[in-house]
Amino acid sequence: MPAPTPGYVKNMIRRSLREIIDPSPSKEGEKKLWEFFQNECAYCGAPLQKSKKEGHIDHLLPSSIDGPNHISNRALSCARCNEAEKLDGEWHEFILRKNDNLDVARARIDRIRKWQEVCGKPVLDKEKLRQIEKLGDSATAFYEAKVNEARKLMF
Repeated sequence: MPAPTPGYVKNMIRRSLREIIDPSPSKEGEKKLWEFFQNECAYCGAPLQKSKKEGHIDHLLPSSIDGPNHISNRALSCARCNEAEKLDGEWHEFILRKNDNLDVARARIDRIRKWQEVCGKPVLDKEKLRQIEKLGDSATAFYEAKVNEARKLMF
């Protein structure tokens, strides 16, 4: 876990509130995801070992742009694809850039779309998301005020 800096804590406050109405995949859901993608990165095909904690459960549509936490919006990814290359880009465009062989790229895109089909579409109430964002704004503003009070104690 990273150091609990004020910025990190504010992010965790926001995430924890969103988790209430948009929960992350269950352990069973993650297990199904590993099985569906056959222990391979959905983007590049790199083999992954769960026992070595090599796989990432990546958001296809990033949560930063309202992508849901639902399992249908997740894919198994290697660290390189998830942390260094795809970032917040469109997943299907990333696959097309990543794979020189168009047939391989299309097969990977089709596989992810099949995964989404198998899992079903998430039901995410946009109004509730906005309300959660407001609660997060309020909670982080309160926290920030307390951080400022704590900083004054340093002098």
